[in-house]
Amino acid sequence: MEPDDVIVKVSAAAVCGTDLHFVRHPFLPPTLTLGHEFIGTLVETGTQVHHVSEGQRVLSKMFVACGRCKPCRTANQPRCAEYRLFGGGILDGGQAEYVRVPRADFTLSELDASVSDQDALVLTDILPTAWEALVKTGFQSGATVGVVGSGPVGLLIAQLALARGAAAVYLVDLDQRRLKQAEKLGAVPVPGGEGAAERVLELTGGNGVDVAIDAVGAIPAISTALACVALGGTVGLVGVLLDGDLPVTAQNLFGRQVSIVPVTGNPYTADDSLTTMITAGRIEPGIVIDHEAPLSAAAETYQSFMARDFVKTMLRP
Repeated sequence: MEPDDVIVKVSAAAVCGTDLHFVRHPFLPPTLTLGHEFIGTLVETGTQVHHVSEGQRVLSKMFVACGRCKPCRTANQPRCAEYRLFGGGILDGGQAEYVRVPRADFTLSELDASVSDQDALVLTDILPTAWEALVKTGFQSGATVGVVGSGPVGLLIAQLALARGAAAVYLVDLDQRRLKQAEKLGAVPVPGGEGAAERVLELTGGNGVDVAIDAVGAIPAISTALACVALGGTVGLVGVLLDGDLPVTAQNLFGRQVSIVPVTGNPYTADDSLTTMITAGRIEPGIVIDHEAPLSAAAETYQSFMARDFVKTMLRP
């Protein structure tokens, strides 16, 4: 344990789609503990920790950064040369009873008592990712938004866009259960699959959406986003495409003047604004967590998550 480390007793950890990538493509050490979405109570501090203290209920960012380099000083922490994702290869993650958190003064934040465990867990990663999707695509109040994929991140993008004044959000998915959840949020549900882009175009009077976001990470989903975005619009890539090449043509880039931007979440820059939105009652992001299980049932929970039996789960040690 380094002087700027702490030990956190985990009270809740979530399973992320990124964790599923690590399970399906097992390139990490088999002894590594997964989980970059976790909260808990600080139980031990190093001698050089000054801004958090034992007994505090804390939220961890999903990754550790140095806090000193140019990317860190200019709010680009994901570009830090010392970037380390919890449960991503070097650091053990938080799907455990206890977790070591390096650079604790920079990595941890004390949680407001009014923030539920569910809301806190999404602040670690997927809610800042949804926020960054809107920032990177240039979203503005009054814009129309198309989201392909109504998983946890897609639902949160829809919720944030509506809270920030979107004229309409069209949420595309193959799963009817998730489309119903999207409709409850105030989004327009659009059945996925063949013809999905055409349905979005019809709903927008043939104009397409100002911003289209892929929240799946698959070629058909990206193709749908590209096909339903308006002339001069922007496509955000949130999903991680592991297989195949981007279905991008010169016609999209030049003829239609479509911009394409990759999106990486950054809780270091987004969490303060998002926490304020939560405590003010403007968003309820924790509703995407619709399942809870004990940590001892993690293996079975991963199988159920891969089978899409629920949207997102929370593990309790």
